[in-house]
Amino acid sequence: MNNTSNVREREFSAYDINLDHWRAEKPFGISGCIRVRNEAQFMRASVESFLPYLDEIVLVTQPSEDNTVELAHELAAEYSNVQVAEYPVIPAAPLTSEHINTPVDSIYSFVYLSNWALAQCRYSWICKVEGDVVALPTFAQVREQIEASPDAHRYYGMVILNVAGEDGTQFSATNPRNAGWDEAVFNNDGSWYFIKNGKWETIQHGEYAGDNVNVGWQLIHLKRCKDKYLPRWNGEVYMPLNRQNLAGALGNYNRRSPYPGPDDPFGIDELFDWRLR
Repeated sequence: MNNTSNVREREFSAYDINLDHWRAEKPFGISGCIRVRNEAQFMRASVESFLPYLDEIVLVTQPSEDNTVELAHELAAEYSNVQVAEYPVIPAAPLTSEHINTPVDSIYSFVYLSNWALAQCRYSWICKVEGDVVALPTFAQVREQIEASPDAHRYYGMVILNVAGEDGTQFSATNPRNAGWDEAVFNNDGSWYFIKNGKWETIQHGEYAGDNVNVGWQLIHLKRCKDKYLPRWNGEVYMPLNRQNLAGALGNYNRRSPYPGPDDPFGIDELFDWRLR
């Protein structure tokens, strides 16, 4: 990692990243790392879907216009393995010129926020997801693979189905899934960390390379179900969620962005049985 252990703005020195602590050996387990801002609508659904599979969930809150921060503390009071780590500012969002021009060691850098968030996790593996993502029962397969190879150095990428509509019974035919790598489980030893990559932030490994393994369809993304994005988001085409519609949409999409995982999504009943409400 580059020199990002100390935050640039020294009035925020309490948010320095302790690299020795981050790199230290940790007890076996999986920490969920969920960065949340204005995620109150689906945050409870997200947290509760992951609880059966994770040893802790760290909700890294940012100042919000809704009751995200209050709800995070409610969940921590309700569940002993949910923790809250409050970040003091709203960082520059990826895809913006502000993000591009903000140094990565600044408290206002989304890259710094993300690395600080990872460093708050206590267990030997980290599951990095967002506050509008819910786990399918297939996520148990990820846990099983990690338990079978607890000392492996590995990055497990996961595919997300982009459901849509008020009740989540539709999906985005324009963008039916993510790339399969953004939501992931990886080692918590400081060797996987965020960097600024142009207008984006991306994870890379540090001193030594690990294996990249895509474990397939594990998650559902609720972004297109949020009140503020109804009836549809970004001009996308939505279709009823069923096997026939998804097969057609994936056939078109996979020619543009090849599917990286080993699973046949049409054999996963949970993709089609799942309902938001």
